[in-house]
Amino acid sequence: MLRKELLKEMVFVSIGALIVLFNTLYLSPIIVPFGTFVDIVGGLIAIVPSFLIFYSRYLRNREMEDMFIMFMADLTESINAGMTLPIGLASISDKNYRYLSPYIKEMAAKVEWGVPFQDALRIFAKKLQNRNISRSVTTIIETYGVGGKIADTLKAISQSLIEINKIKKERSASVQSQVMTLYLIYFVFVFILIVLQTFLIPALNVTVPGMGDVGGFQETSEAQRQMQGSVYSAAFLNFILIEGIFAGLATGKMAEASIVAGAKHSIILTVLGYALYVISAQFDLASIIFPV
Repeated sequence: MLRKELLKEMVFVSIGALIVLFNTLYLSPIIVPFGTFVDIVGGLIAIVPSFLIFYSRYLRNREMEDMFIMFMADLTESINAGMTLPIGLASISDKNYRYLSPYIKEMAAKVEWGVPFQDALRIFAKKLQNRNISRSVTTIIETYGVGGKIADTLKAISQSLIEINKIKKERSASVQSQVMTLYLIYFVFVFILIVLQTFLIPALNVTVPGMGDVGGFQETSEAQRQMQGSVYSAAFLNFILIEGIFAGLATGKMAEASIVAGAKHSIILTVLGYALYVISAQFDLASIIFPV
């Protein structure tokens, strides 16, 4: 499944990159007003589907960790009730553990048919490809191998995972106001750049009639003014993209302790910031809101 998802990501990124490249080489000189729109479409095709696949994998891993905690608690309860390990696995394998259900049923069947518990659990962790679950499984296998009481080990691991999840949720809830503040700061930053591009930059390029070369000042031609405006516009756009990317990553790391979660915020900020800036430049939105 992981290989298929990576292949899909590569396909979408390639299609988006080809659209942007084709637009840059062939379409932009022909349909100048729509060149930016085609670039936006190509960028969205390259980024959004790949991110959705990537983020769905992240959510699936979180769900697996939550279900693994429930599985550990149920298995511990079965063993404490006096069941043997194979019978305990068989009794809980019919419960709904969502994504983990088929893997738990497979592990229970292997143990029932005589496969050592350590080997079945090792295969279980290898197929899930989850770092936290693999770490817990390694601890269980080592304890089982040295003859420790498996029920106590399962209980200790499940409790530690529960505490870790509880801490993550508490931290995420406590920083929600800070996340909103970061979003607000970013959009204020974008608003300032839009105002600068709409009002300040044109004002700096205004030529006073009759001044000529008086006082060492030279008149600026129309072509020079347009070139200066495009330089400022490109620089402001780069500022918006860079600020959006790193502000989003910092937000995700602070709120959910994950760069992957930060990618979600980065895409939201950069897409909205880019769209607002381009719309303002194309339709002179700022002058409509704030008429001079």
